[in-house]
Amino acid sequence: MASHQPHVGRTLSLLPVVVVIVVVAVAGRSLWFYSDDWNIYTGYSTGNLLEPFNGHLSLVPVALYQLAFHILGVGSSWPYRAWGLVGLALLGYQIVRLTGARVGWWAAGFAVTAVLWNEAGNTNLMFPFLMNFSIPLAALLATWWHLDRATDPDEAGRSGTRHEVGASVWLAVALATSGLGIMAMGAVGVELVISRAPVRRWLILAPGPVLWAAWFLTHRDSSEVSTDIGAVISYAARMLLGGTTSLAAGWQPGGVVLLVLLASFIAVAGLRWRSLDARSLAALAAPLLFIAFTALTRLTITPRIVPDELRYRWTIAAYLVMAVVMMWRPSDADRATLRRTAPFAGAAVAVVLAVGAVRLGDGISDWVDQVEAAIPGLRSSTFATEAVGTERVDPNIVLPLSFVVIRTGEYLDAVDDIGSPIDGMDPSTFRGNEDQNRIADRLLVGQLPVSDAASSAPCRPGAAPSGSVTAPPGSTVSVRTPGPGAEVEIARFGDPPDGPVLALAAGDSTIMIPADDRSVRDAGKDLGYRIPIPPGTFVCR
Repeated sequence: MASHQPHVGRTLSLLPVVVVIVVVAVAGRSLWFYSDDWNIYTGYSTGNLLEPFNGHLSLVPVALYQLAFHILGVGSSWPYRAWGLVGLALLGYQIVRLTGARVGWWAAGFAVTAVLWNEAGNTNLMFPFLMNFSIPLAALLATWWHLDRATDPDEAGRSGTRHEVGASVWLAVALATSGLGIMAMGAVGVELVISRAPVRRWLILAPGPVLWAAWFLTHRDSSEVSTDIGAVISYAARMLLGGTTSLAAGWQPGGVVLLVLLASFIAVAGLRWRSLDARSLAALAAPLLFIAFTALTRLTITPRIVPDELRYRWTIAAYLVMAVVMMWRPSDADRATLRRTAPFAGAAVAVVLAVGAVRLGDGISDWVDQVEAAIPGLRSSTFATEAVGTERVDPNIVLPLSFVVIRTGEYLDAVDDIGSPIDGMDPSTFRGNEDQNRIADRLLVGQLPVSDAASSAPCRPGAAPSGSVTAPPGSTVSVRTPGPGAEVEIARFGDPPDGPVLALAAGDSTIMIPADDRSVRDAGKDLGYRIPIPPGTFVCR
């Protein structure tokens, strides 16, 4: 029976991973492409794998997206959400494997819950492209696991070399995924220096850093570094407190208490347990490097990113949890005391984790509401762009799809390369909020060809119907205005009179409503342009 205990413990410690994957998959079943997804769609549709994304090498997530682009298309967002879930599952597995091997399986269950069920994790869990956070974290833990095996006396010889090569591969994966790979490289470098690793190990681990350095020298997109030391220190302190606060279920006084306890734990580990070895110091270096790099480079960005932003809090919390795991080697004298207090400490930790999980659930719900509210407007803007089409569109118009600039020309190029994300959808369901509708209408109306010449069938007094005219794509509308400077409102998604306006000369004018571009022509045939009739203005078809 005892021989099965490690297997049972490993299985139980993986349950929090399985449950969170199921929760995220079910909660996000109605979501669609959002924010950075659009930057990958428009900027990396057919290649450019080495081009920086937000200043960082993002080869791994971009390549995964491109694989889905060209095999599965963009008719559904599920393949991309699946990649995000794979990243989370990988991180959970690595936490359990490393923690279980070093501390025990009960500790592994607590550690993986503290990371994946962290109250600040809703963005990282729900937004698939944030695999560029989960994968580098997982890769660092995999690197450490292999290095543990490589230095284990039972893994000597050829097997030890195999594990060193495995560590090298994972380090390269971290560096190829996002800027968090730099933290992995820094942490591994700290460990190699302090442990006085042989040159052979440096050489085995070198390929990833060397390739990253070559990329940086040829593709770097460096951020401006803040020189305001006081602001940097304040930003860094708030980042650290944000990480401990997230571990305290989002309660800032609890975060302060955890920060004090962390400092005390480090002191005990160093002075009593003598466990501040090369690995422990490397694990502490990882969050400190992340905080330092972020504080130095984010203060100069507009709009400014707050130091306790959810992604930062979640990442710092993950680093700190694993640093505690690396330092956890109590002395023989302390083990008996720890065994006596374990039930009480475990119960307290379980309560905090449970409250954090409930807070995470609320955050997930808020995220779903936010994205669902944005989806109709995102679809109306993309439909409007495709309806205008490459031949008529101003390619430099900025689309409201992401926080990073995306232009109409880039979007239409991606449609040509890999297909339309709105193909087969019903445009009548695309109407978003008032601002979103107005943006889509301005894109359409601003590029309508208007002629001041008299129409072939001019309007006459009394010819105008009451209310408004709905003009389908491909039709012509004749307008007689009462005087110079008259305006006619026209909208396709919004509700006039809130739509854009066309300024017309006095007399008869002709509004030529072109047919939609071929990519959405059939879908948009029943979605007409609506024109309300102001007093004194005559409109006829």
